Amino acid sequence: MSGASTNQSVFGEPDESSRLLPDEEGGSPSSQAEAPTPLPKAQLGTLLVVRIIDPIAYTQIFPYINQLLADLRIAAPEQVGFYSGFIVSMVRSPQMRTRCADEDGDAVTGILGDLAGTAVATVAFGWSTSLVTIIVSRFLGGLVAGTIAVLHSMLVEITDDTNQNIAVPIYSLSWSTGSIIGPLIGGTFANAATRYPNYFSWPVFVDHPYLPPCVISAVCTLLVMGLAYLLIEETLPSKRKGSTNGVPSRKPSSASDTDPGSAETGSASVKALLAIPALQALTLSGIALSFLSSAFDVVFTLFCYTPVDAGGLGLQPSTIGNFLAFAGTFAVLLRLVAMPYILRRFDYATIYNTCMYLWPITFAFLPLFNALAPVQSEISPMIGTGTGMMMTTTATASEAGIWIGLALVLALSKVAAIPYSITMLLIKRHAPGARSVGIRPGYYTRETDSRCRVVCSSGIPGTGTGTGRVTAAAAAMGLGSGSGSALGRSNGLVQFAMCLGRAVGPVVVSALFTALNGSTWARRWGVGWAWSVVMVAFGVVGARMTRGIR
Repeated sequence: MSGASTNQSVFGEPDESSRLLPDEEGGSPSSQAEAPTPLPKAQLGTLLVVRIIDPIAYTQIFPYINQLLADLRIAAPEQVGFYSGFIVSMVRSPQMRTRCADEDGDAVTGILGDLAGTAVATVAFGWSTSLVTIIVSRFLGGLVAGTIAVLHSMLVEITDDTNQNIAVPIYSLSWSTGSIIGPLIGGTFANAATRYPNYFSWPVFVDHPYLPPCVISAVCTLLVMGLAYLLIEETLPSKRKGSTNGVPSRKPSSASDTDPGSAETGSASVKALLAIPALQALTLSGIALSFLSSAFDVVFTLFCYTPVDAGGLGLQPSTIGNFLAFAGTFAVLLRLVAMPYILRRFDYATIYNTCMYLWPITFAFLPLFNALAPVQSEISPMIGTGTGMMMTTTATASEAGIWIGLALVLALSKVAAIPYSITMLLIKRHAPGARSVGIRPGYYTRETDSRCRVVCSSGIPGTGTGTGRVTAAAAAMGLGSGSGSALGRSNGLVQFAMCLGRAVGPVVVSALFTALNGSTWARRWGVGWAWSVVMVAFGVVGARMTRGIR
């Protein structure tokens, strides 16, 4: 590396006299505009389709999970919310693990195996008739969700810093698209034997009324599994026999890229990484972001399902599914229309910090809709005995306002979740690994990282060498077998933090909501809305954690 090597710290941080990036062909990258690398459209499209499966399997239970628990009499009505949050979090808890592949690479095999496991776990959930089998099936679903991480790793490897502002929004469409399909499947086909007797009158669907959406989700998974077998290809250069799906061959940006052992890769401990203000802020705010977003997903469904007199809106599963599908549609449009412009126009850190401040506003609005709902019950027709409401052709202006308000809150939550799309870019900006091993942002690959990858199941590549499985915490702290680059350790650290937030958020918010709205004293004093105050406080704290990101 020319010019700067003598002026860098052990973590690759340049001092004031060093160049920020190595010279290329005698000139600084800043002195000449670099044309965007053409996107490998076929490979990117295949990754997107495969990625859709996880949100389908994850979100298809949201419209009916509370009704399922009530029908199975697993818990008292006032405790259903707590158990639903616990069950949702179960799929994220086992994802606090990593996967390591040696230099031979097993990405395609891993993807196929994980998709098969997802299909089995989804059907097992629909077949469940007890709390134990429900928990086991969800835990299994999280255990085989490693596809997410492998796909994130492949995305990093087939793109670079010249085309990521296009590739990242396109790839992030996968979650939004799956979030449309999943709730529509769950809300439409839950209790299908009663709603569509001409098509779902089979005894197995009568005995297991929530099996149909699970079967349909599993069929989608198996179809995508076949597509992955035919089209997806390994992104490791040592494994590619050609570029059949348009995956470009990369030229290494420095000597360190061609010889992973030529750079010092194990110099940064987790303590040293957390001493970097930006990485510390990304780690802490990553916990907050995942905590808040997963908590909102759960509490919105729980709030809509809960009867009005118990602090909710009393909506039917199909209506909840339609709302969640709208949220997914808005997220798709946001990423298609707005995200490319936002990424070009504003700095990544500014986007991240601004969006995090939207979470307190999002949580603050929900209880207001419950305060309006009882007034409407005297004006417009209600479902059942007045504990729920549905949109009618004679809806009052205030009732229409609630529906519009719910849609706006969902849209706001999708804008607040934009930091998910740029976390990987901020990590690569601030992690010392890209500089200490001579890698330009966008050129971090599994081969560069000692020809091995360890990935956290919800995010970007982690670090490590050898084979087998280790915990994400061990990988992030360098306690796995071997040692990886500081960039890899930074990825593992932030992604483990996000996994932790996802595992805790649903349990905390559902426990708060259930404890306050299900208790006699809270109803007597009219403070069932206090759960929202707590979540707003969490949101403010989480937003302030982003101040170190620059």
